[in-house]
Amino acid sequence: MILIKAAFLFLAFMIGIAIWGRFRKPPRRLTQRDKFCPSCGRPRIGKGPCPCGRRA
Repeated sequence: MILIKAAFLFLAFMIGIAIWGRFRKPPRRLTQRDKFCPSCGRPRIGKGPCPCGRRA
């Protein structure tokens, strides 16, 4: 009986996490324009400025 309760609580917990994750705001995705520096054309890694220093 305790095994059935444990399985039920585990499933209820997993469903709760799935519902909570669905209603959270998804992270902002970078567009194709944001992936490359407009000045030098290098690919940008992360959220910081480009290493060329011309454009933030």
